[in-house]
Amino acid sequence: MKNSLGNPARGEAFYPRETEVRKIYRVLDKGTSIYLSAPRRVGKTSILKHIEEFPKAGYYFVYVITESVDSENEFFKVVFEALIRSEAIGKLSKLYDSIKGGLEAILGRVKTVYHVEIREKGETDYYQILVELFENIKEEFGRVVILIDEFPQTIQNILNKEGQEAAQHFIQRNRELRHNKHVIDKIHFIYTGSMSLYPMVEQVTELTAVNDLRTVEVNPLSNGEAQDFLLKLLASDGLDLEEGLIQYALVKMGWLIPFHLQLIAQEIVEVYETDGESIDNKAIDRAFEQIVHSRNKPQFEPYFARLKTLFKGSEYAFVSEVLQFIAINDTISRDVLHDTGVKHSVEEVRRIMDILEGDGYLFRSEDKDYRYASPILQMWCRKHICK
Repeated sequence: MKNSLGNPARGEAFYPRETEVRKIYRVLDKGTSIYLSAPRRVGKTSILKHIEEFPKAGYYFVYVITESVDSENEFFKVVFEALIRSEAIGKLSKLYDSIKGGLEAILGRVKTVYHVEIREKGETDYYQILVELFENIKEEFGRVVILIDEFPQTIQNILNKEGQEAAQHFIQRNRELRHNKHVIDKIHFIYTGSMSLYPMVEQVTELTAVNDLRTVEVNPLSNGEAQDFLLKLLASDGLDLEEGLIQYALVKMGWLIPFHLQLIAQEIVEVYETDGESIDNKAIDRAFEQIVHSRNKPQFEPYFARLKTLFKGSEYAFVSEVLQFIAINDTISRDVLHDTGVKHSVEEVRRIMDILEGDGYLFRSEDKDYRYASPILQMWCRKHICK
């Protein structure tokens, strides 16, 4: 299994996430759209790419990422163009033939896409275009599932550019699409992203706008899965570690997500190739020290850079101070958290902490104090972010 650090794992690089895939199909089989919930770097995009590439019989998946989209019409345009370029339609002649007439009915309103040359006249309503396209897809050919990555980021983009009313309308418009009579029984959606959906929606409107979605959580790997994952990554570079060393590394890691397992595998190989000796506990310790070397900045910087787009002004100052405080002190009590909120005149402390928890920065321990979810991320913050 190849180490695909920094990229969605595909083909031989993908580690089977059978539990998550089963949960996804169980919900889809009931005719329900999904919010795929997980913190950053847990493997959501890899799972979506996998089910798109190797679908269950009767399902056709279309992956689309909308991270840079900042308007409602552009969003539906991106979805439309991804759909009609996809294998779901392009390689299934029966399905394509069934909608060909519908495509011809909208000639002159969209750009050149999948074997169809057409003219564009002014601003095209891509929401309506999608509805017309879905109307012509026949249910008997199977279920089409549109995988929308970075959907919460799209809401944030629209909120930043056009304001709360536009963002609220965008969320409601997506709900209307899911419940359209030409959509509800044959077209389904899976939404996900590197920021949590529900706190983002609550910032704009009521959660009733997305209460038709079923949440499916993507969890970190179990200890057994993580051991198997790390062994396979190291084996691809010719290393075979005994179980005790693997467990030593996993205990130090704490939070067993694929991205961090890929990082430590990379550094263990680096230590081995540099020292030319067998791997022991001290070598594992050196590998962890090397994880937070500045050369890995491209892997960690997005964690903290994205906070500047998510939070503004006093909220960002509050978040920055909280993360640095926990990096140094391991935890932050409710009293200190409250005082920090007062210091920065932040009123929605709970909403902000819910976002940080949902996005995988922090978690609440049994004593209700917040800690870093990942010791590795804490190490990076302590070394490179703390003032």
